[in-house]
Amino acid sequence: MVFTVWHYLPSAVSALLIIFLAVRLRFHKSLAVVMFLSAPLGLAGYLSSNSLRFYPLDFHVLHSYMGLATLALSGMLFLDGLQAKKMGKFHCRLGYAAAVLAILSLLTGLFLLSGWAAQNQETNIQQTWPEEAFGPRAETGRLPEVEADEYQGAKLTPLSQQGNNAIAGTQHIDKAKYRLEITGLVEKNLNLSYEELLALPAYSEVAYMPCVEGWGFPAKWTGFLVTDLLNRSGLKPGASYVLFYSADGYSTGMPLTYLQDNKTILAYGINDVTLPDERGFPLQLVAKSRYGYKWAKWITKIEVTDKEVRGYWESRGYSNSARVGEYPFG
Repeated sequence: MVFTVWHYLPSAVSALLIIFLAVRLRFHKSLAVVMFLSAPLGLAGYLSSNSLRFYPLDFHVLHSYMGLATLALSGMLFLDGLQAKKMGKFHCRLGYAAAVLAILSLLTGLFLLSGWAAQNQETNIQQTWPEEAFGPRAETGRLPEVEADEYQGAKLTPLSQQGNNAIAGTQHIDKAKYRLEITGLVEKNLNLSYEELLALPAYSEVAYMPCVEGWGFPAKWTGFLVTDLLNRSGLKPGASYVLFYSADGYSTGMPLTYLQDNKTILAYGINDVTLPDERGFPLQLVAKSRYGYKWAKWITKIEVTDKEVRGYWESRGYSNSARVGEYPFG
């Protein structure tokens, strides 16, 4: 994820120093050196998140463009300073341009951190959907395996244009060997094959996947209700929280009441095709109105507990509620 201290802290330091340098504070050369050392650290933190992309154009991509432009200009200015400012009067003019870009980069970064960007994206998308697109609808679990571009009047984002994040790259799971384990505060532990999961009552709905980084996409998700699965295992008294574990070591959790009230789907299909490996085959959680880090992929285990537990990103400072539009940390 881009929102890591290895990205935003050195990037913010570098941007602030660019602004300070534009107003010609004292210790110009020393500050320039610190600026030049901080900028690559911020870029490295960004690249380590595997989130670098330039299409489709959204708020996250706009922030990336401005940040890279700021980095390029500041690098040119630093190298020119080492050569005794051979660009002459253009050095200062480029410095002012870099400062403006740095300010814009900071503002867009703060906007992303606030959660407003993801909320506005989701709101704008949902306002264009017809009412019948909302909520899961019962249908056959047999997927056409031909990618759909529309469902119930709602436009869908093609798989080729959907963003994606993962902590350890794409996982490749053998369908024949796959088992989903259900354990914890349940009456009966389950260990289900992929074919047994496909036999559960199937539902489809359009839902918008909002990444905390400010981008997202609407898609048609097909799968079974989490509650249908839990009803099959049975719940013991005190069951209140459900944890989802992934093949790559990822984990996240949701309150049982959220899963019940929202008729939450565990999807094995997207846009009428089986989930590709990079999208989370065999199962991805469709956590509506929650940031993308709640949309666990490659799910291999479900555990029911009597208390709230913080998952992979949540234990690293992200909000456990993950409500879109709220501050994503804490």
